[in-house]
Order: sequence, then structure tokens, then C-alpha cells
Amino acid sequence: MSVKNRLSAARFQILVLVLVVAVLAIATALSRRFFEERKPEMPAGLSPVPPVTPEGNLNMFRVTALQGDVEALQNGQWYVVRAGHLLSTKDVIRTKPGARALLRRGSVELELRDNMDLRLDDLERETARVGLLRGGKVSASVGGGKEHVEITAAHTKTSNVGAARFVVSLSPSGKVNVATSEGAARFAGKGKEVVVPGGSVATALPDQAPTDPEPIPQEILLSVIWPEDDRLDGQARIKGKAQASSKVNVNGVETEVGPDGTFRAAVPLKVGKNHLQIDAEDIIGRSKSVDRVVTRAAPSPTLVPGKQELWNP
Repeated sequence: MSVKNRLSAARFQILVLVLVVAVLAIATALSRRFFEERKPEMPAGLSPVPPVTPEGNLNMFRVTALQGDVEALQNGQWYVVRAGHLLSTKDVIRTKPGARALLRRGSVELELRDNMDLRLDDLERETARVGLLRGGKVSASVGGGKEHVEITAAHTKTSNVGAARFVVSLSPSGKVNVATSEGAARFAGKGKEVVVPGGSVATALPDQAPTDPEPIPQEILLSVIWPEDDRLDGQARIKGKAQASSKVNVNGVETEVGPDGTFRAAVPLKVGKNHLQIDAEDIIGRSKSVDRVVTRAAPSPTLVPGKQELWNP
């Protein structure tokens, strides 16, 4: 090969190498863009900040404390929330697993637990209306006699009666629980309204009216019937009982609690030892856990009859 041809071949190899490097760089950038990009921080000027009155910004909620990952939907865009951000009408705030958020407006304070979406529906001067869109539990504290907070969940609406502290929870099935620790709360749905006084709890099953309030038990209830090792197959079938207003997780998965407090779950088992844990949290935040290790034996071998005759005369 002549020197001229060798130089042309070398230039061609260099050109191919440059093209390969460029393609890899573009692919890496696209991968980061579509698979690794985090949601942007909420712009400071997205929600206009009104003049501060002696009573505070009553037409907005301020995020005063955070724990874990919290996002907000504003103008069709999800943003990462930081303490100090302001939220206004039609904004939605979302807490991820293990996260919490604290919102304040005047003397009204809302504590959002994990795995929930809350929409700010209407923020008048003395009344804040919010909607619990997805699961979780929100606690409301109203210190001023004139201020009012209304929380809608499924087909129900709950509001304070004067100064009060109350909790609203929404289960995956649409069951709504309301408990009051101080003061009183009005709990309405399907044409019925009950007043839930301090130290009591009421429940509205899916598409049904609220029950009459009952006292909150002094101790959290959690009892479990465990399966026996010699009766295990591919699943451990667990039965138990808790307060009807409690949240129950079996090995980290939320399990529906019936109106009578009973719950059932089937946990897949591997051969050998398996750890089972049941966690219960009642409506006012008290928790209790029980666990057990069960052993699943290996399945017996399947005997397949052979085709060879055992007796050949």
C-alpha cells in the first residue's frame, strides 16, 4: 500500500472514531435527560408573594417543615418542594414514602403524612378548603376561633368547630376515618352529619354515611392468628384484628381493615425461614408491631411411574 493510501486509511479510521465518540456522548446525554433527570426546584417567583399582613398571608399556605421527598404541582409542572415555599389555590402537594410536610396559614396548621396527595381547593380569608385526593392521613390544627378549615375526602367533608385538632384518613378502598383530640369536628357525608368531640373517632365506609362517634381506645389493638409451620404451602395466610380506623401493613404492604377491625393477608413464602411482620398505626398516630419467623418445608419429590416392567419372566 502506498504512503498516500495509508494516510487516507488513517484519516478514515480517525473520522470513524470521532463519530463513535460523538454518538456515545449524545446517547449518554439523552439517557440522563430521560432516565436520571430530577424534577426542578420550584421557582421562587412562581407563586406571587402578597404583602404580609399582621395575620400572615391568609390566601396562601407556607411550607414550614419537610421530611423526605415532597413535590408540588403548579401550572401543570411538578416541582421539588423546599421549606419556605408558598402554595396557593389549585396547587397539589404530594408526599413520597416516608415523607412528611407541615403547612401553615394563619393559625391553621396541616401535617401531611407519607404517600398522599392534597389539593388546595379554595383559600378565602377565614376559610381554607383542601381535598385529600390519594390515601394517607392529614392532621389539622386550628387555633383561631374565626378561622375555618374544610377537608374533603372521597364523599365526605370534615371541618373544625372553633379551635380544634382533628385527623382525617383515607384508605385505598375509600374508607374515611375522622378522629378529634381537642375541640370538635363536623363530619358529613351522604346526607348525614355528626359532631366528633375530643377523644372520639367516627368512620364512613365507601359511599356510606358516617357512623356515630365512639371513644378512642386507651390502648392500640393488634392481635394476629399466625399460620402453623406444618400447614404452610406457597403462602402464609394471616388473620388478625385491629381498630377499624387503624392502618395495617403486612410485610410493608397496606392491608384493608374491615368495619369490625378484622384483616386478612396472604404473604408469598420461599422454602426455608420467612420473616413476617405486622405493623398497625391507629388514627392518632400510636403504633404497634408484632412479628414471627415461619418455616416452609421443601415440597416432597414427585414420583413418576417408570415404563420399565419390574418383572420380566
